[in-house]
Amino acid sequence: MGFLTVLIYIILSLATGVILIGLSLEIITVDILTAYLTEVPTDFPLRSISALIGLLLILICLRYIQTSFRRSRKNKSITFNSSEGKVSITLVAIEDMLRKMLEAKTEVSRIRPKVLLKKKGIEVIARGVLTTEVNLVDFTKEMQEQIKEKVHNLLGEDKSVQVNLEIRKIALNKNDLMIEDKEPEVPFRNYE
Repeated sequence: MGFLTVLIYIILSLATGVILIGLSLEIITVDILTAYLTEVPTDFPLRSISALIGLLLILICLRYIQTSFRRSRKNKSITFNSSEGKVSITLVAIEDMLRKMLEAKTEVSRIRPKVLLKKKGIEVIARGVLTTEVNLVDFTKEMQEQIKEKVHNLLGEDKSVQVNLEIRKIALNKNDLMIEDKEPEVPFRNYE
């Protein structure tokens, strides 16, 4: 989002907020508001300048909406061309594949991988609970290498992959596993 777009949204939000608060506290009345809104400049240059500013605001808002939709569509799948045609793999499919691979490990439970597309490449964030006593440095390094290798096998070596692991909890007995550590999830994240 560009600086100009953010500035316009901040100014419009502040103006709307001040007007609504003023109306609710009766500092601003509807008569004052209508008096300002009905005074349309009669001078031609002022009218054309206000029309151009209004048109510019509408175009900036439409451009922001267009880029946000394009960005959300683009970031949901990885697309590349092969000799036979175009291939598109959704991020959810990659997450499911990684989840199945990581659930086979007995050292961790409740593993939740999340795949993100960044400008520099692909970022994988895996969060889970450690269930056995292991050397954390060696174990996490091995998991990161396995995740990276799995993504490279799926997408090819030309993609840059960064793997971030987050051990949420160390649960060495069953009572520790029963207490569930809930993380808020973005609504409708996995729907298309």
